[in-house]
Amino acid sequence: MRLRLLLAFLALLPAVMTATHNRAGEIIVRAAGDCANPGDQLRACATIVTYTETAQTEVDRDSLDLNWGDGTTERIGRTSITPVAPGIQRNEYTFCHRYPAFGRYVLSFQDVNRVRNVRNIPGSVNIPFSVFTSFALVNPIVNGCNTSPELSQDPIDNACIGSVWTHNPGAFDIDGDSLAFEFTVPTFAPRAPINNYVLPNAVSGSSGSLRIDPQTGQITWDTPTIPGEYNLAFMVKSFRNGIPLDTLVRDMQIFVDDCSNEPPVIELAREEICVVAGEVVEFSVIATAPLTDTDQRVSLTASGRPFDLTDNPAIFLPGTTGPQEDPVRKTFRWQTTCNDISNQEYFVVLKAVDTGDPRPSGLATLRTVAIKVVAPPPDDLQAEVGEEEITVSWANPYACETNEDPDFLGFTVWRREGSNNFVPDTCQTGLAGRGYTQISDAEVRDIADGRYVFTDPDVERGRTYCYRVVAVMVRRTASTGLIFEDIESLPSEEICVQLARDIPLLTRVDVVSTDATGGQIDVCWLLPDAQSLDTIQNRGPYRYVLSRASGQTTDPAAFEPIQTYETQFFGDPVDTCFTDGNLNTAGQGYSYRIELFVEGENQPVGEAQPASSVRLTAAPTDRAVDLSWTERVPWTNDTYQVFRRAPGATTYTQIATVTEQQYRDEGLTNGLEYCYYVRSVGSYNLDDIPSPLLNRSQEACTITADNVAPCPPVLTVESVCDRGVDCTDEDNLFNTLEWTAPADLCGDDDVAGYRIFFSPDSSTTPALVAEVATPDQLMFEHYPGAGIVGCYTIVAYDANGNESSVSNRVCVTNCPIYELPNAFTPNGDGQNDLFEPRGLCFVERVEFKIFNRWGQLVFETEDPAIRWDGTNLNGDALPSGTYYYVGTVFERLLQGVVAGDAAVSGYIELITNR
Repeated sequence: MRLRLLLAFLALLPAVMTATHNRAGEIIVRAAGDCANPGDQLRACATIVTYTETAQTEVDRDSLDLNWGDGTTERIGRTSITPVAPGIQRNEYTFCHRYPAFGRYVLSFQDVNRVRNVRNIPGSVNIPFSVFTSFALVNPIVNGCNTSPELSQDPIDNACIGSVWTHNPGAFDIDGDSLAFEFTVPTFAPRAPINNYVLPNAVSGSSGSLRIDPQTGQITWDTPTIPGEYNLAFMVKSFRNGIPLDTLVRDMQIFVDDCSNEPPVIELAREEICVVAGEVVEFSVIATAPLTDTDQRVSLTASGRPFDLTDNPAIFLPGTTGPQEDPVRKTFRWQTTCNDISNQEYFVVLKAVDTGDPRPSGLATLRTVAIKVVAPPPDDLQAEVGEEEITVSWANPYACETNEDPDFLGFTVWRREGSNNFVPDTCQTGLAGRGYTQISDAEVRDIADGRYVFTDPDVERGRTYCYRVVAVMVRRTASTGLIFEDIESLPSEEICVQLARDIPLLTRVDVVSTDATGGQIDVCWLLPDAQSLDTIQNRGPYRYVLSRASGQTTDPAAFEPIQTYETQFFGDPVDTCFTDGNLNTAGQGYSYRIELFVEGENQPVGEAQPASSVRLTAAPTDRAVDLSWTERVPWTNDTYQVFRRAPGATTYTQIATVTEQQYRDEGLTNGLEYCYYVRSVGSYNLDDIPSPLLNRSQEACTITADNVAPCPPVLTVESVCDRGVDCTDEDNLFNTLEWTAPADLCGDDDVAGYRIFFSPDSSTTPALVAEVATPDQLMFEHYPGAGIVGCYTIVAYDANGNESSVSNRVCVTNCPIYELPNAFTPNGDGQNDLFEPRGLCFVERVEFKIFNRWGQLVFETEDPAIRWDGTNLNGDALPSGTYYYVGTVFERLLQGVVAGDAAVSGYIELITNR
């Protein structure tokens, strides 16, 4: 049997050695026919794509064997041939197959062989070419149809030494699934990686960085340095709603030549574009050869999914082909529709090719434009206030409500207390993470008086409610209409309202003065709206009660009345402001509420909405002060004005306006006192309430001080083993420590010195062994005392004693040496009388035994120096002859004293006059 296999291999050998034609390829899998049709749901069509040499006619393949991944292999006939470059053709082999069930299948093929002389695949001429695609045959009733990613750019490209090379496969997914890209290893058999493969930039050492953009698939090699042919494989993975579906592997080839050519340049205004469905995407593209390549012409093309759309394909004009005089100017134009709405970007790959070396193809530059088409926002949002409810309405019809794919589902209504009046970003759909809560349980499609409507009954008086609406579109399975993807629109504009204002409303809690006992706060409020209160049903007398609580709180039990105002009639004059005095505004904040009682009742009209003062904290640090503040108010503070009183000044000056509740004041002088207060700028965002609402915090004073430690140094250690010097010389048994100063790491030049710590092993607590009081000294030599084993760390400290965190820990271990001679002459002449090591370093002890030729033990010791004088265990001199030794060497290493990896053994020639 073995002989028959050998003869069969020898018979194939000539074909194997001459089949040197495969350069690149992939497998594309598509759903067969109408996947909504039950007869087609288990069928898929695969296309093997190969790029081969046209000169190798004796190995040209009119068919290939395709493994479908379900235990079936079929021979697939070639369906097309297309020339793509001089001497290279693209071959397609397409066939359809019925699978036994839904599932994930790995399709693969193998063909002999690759072309010869691929630089990063040694022996490529004898290595088969193979690629695979993992395809998810999903149930279209539940998940919709699925097709693997497709690639619009050919995988044959040129590069020049010293020039940046770029390539983009122009991948897209007709199902709208998201794609991700990463490098992989080429294979010689189905899913069998080539063992000695290296990336093109790793051939004969580093030759520039090579990276692939995981989102766009853009590959950049900066820059090739070695000429030759290289293969590069990468995976294109598709995801639907975060769930992985397919993985396509492309194996491509790059020709690197020693050519004096710079790649062409593509000029673009933007590489990321977001548009609302219905808008036109239009941008100009300019392609030129570099100024140094004055005699070259350039061709400019574009590819990508927008060009393949049936109803509204993109255009790239003028439609000239082939090289043109530069600059080449073209315009991309795409009239989007609601059909183009997607959670994923559409990628357009722009390719410029020059007419320079390597001829005749020239060099190419590719750039990618990502276009996201989003659903338009609901329009004309309005709100109507009822007795105990708020009704929100918006325009009907919605711009994309008649669309079928994606299909319009309805609207979601979102609410928050207080405004977040942001301007919607065309690229950010939905309202997640913006402080709104969805209050509609299901998608809203109710219509009243010709408008979409939603009623919110869960509201309270005195609170400001702000609403936005989002349209929801979905993708459905073709056969059953089940939803497998949600798509949210841009959010609508915001509208803010309150219920009828029949309660007083706080508008000011303003710290007038800061003191531990005599602080003051101005508190103001608005009276109820007379019509909202209905003074006929709510008769006088009217009693307004102002209450106060310590701290920032809304707990009703914490408030105690501090002032009461009473009138017989609602229209009678009544104070709406009160100055609260004798407070500890320096030590704490305060909260207030105002309540209305009518007709002598004990329960107020509605629930009051408390408001607190702004509470400021000032934390000093090195030449800076960190400010932070808090408040609890029923209105929305949009911005904060920061005021500072400089040392020696008598007045405050505004130094910043911020939107966050924190600010760092930098560039200060240590040891001086700086004082601050913050003024909030807010609004109820209601037309009938004055705006802005301005409220000051208390004053906070602090003295800046250097309490900031330097950043930690970065440590390196060189041992005697690293230096390669004689370890038997104790003068060499030191470790050289070098470190990078904080000034070079983080720009921190406030360093007074360094402290060095050492531990003799990896578990012992480090001990201080040296202090370097000179900040410019960045090296130190340490003699551990027992070999060189141990671990080092270092810290930096400044003139104020602030110590950095610990640096990286560097541990060094010994390089034990134990070299024994093979002869000695114990004849008493004072030369070579003892058998002892010629080289002995970092050995703690040994277990050493010497035997005569009959196997009798004649000597043993634990002393690593051995010092055998040629006598036996009884002290008797032994005759000349050959002796045998065995032993174990115990070395001093970082983890302690351990036995060496291999036993010591050998022969000794004992030479005497006896």
